[in-house]
Amino acid sequence: MATIAECLGIAWETSAKDEPDYRLTYHAQKQAAAKGWTSEDVLLAANSPLHTYPSGRVPGQVRHVRGDLVAIVDPADRRVVTVYQDVAETAVRRDQTDADAQRYSQRRTTRLGQTITEPVDEISY
Repeated sequence: MATIAECLGIAWETSAKDEPDYRLTYHAQKQAAAKGWTSEDVLLAANSPLHTYPSGRVPGQVRHVRGDLVAIVDPADRRVVTVYQDVAETAVRRDQTDADAQRYSQRRTTRLGQTITEPVDEISY
């Protein structure tokens, strides 16, 4: 019988690999600096994640998570595409003009259907 993690595609163990390390894209470097992380922090998450699972947004990309840092990696190109804080909800930025972001900004509701009028600083489960 498969575990829940296996069904969701989450790999909790990392193994030694012969592949080259990931490298940062310019976008990932800018995002890390804006969030107060060093390139070393991001590369540690990308190359030695505590757990990984497929990105739900872009086929082929993988989320590498270490602590509260998420490095979205492209395994085919061995590069870190972007980086962000895990389980943090932030307001939609002006440069986020894609349909997903706009839909999210217009439909922020609770599970009971109530509109969220103020920004959420923290998510608890």
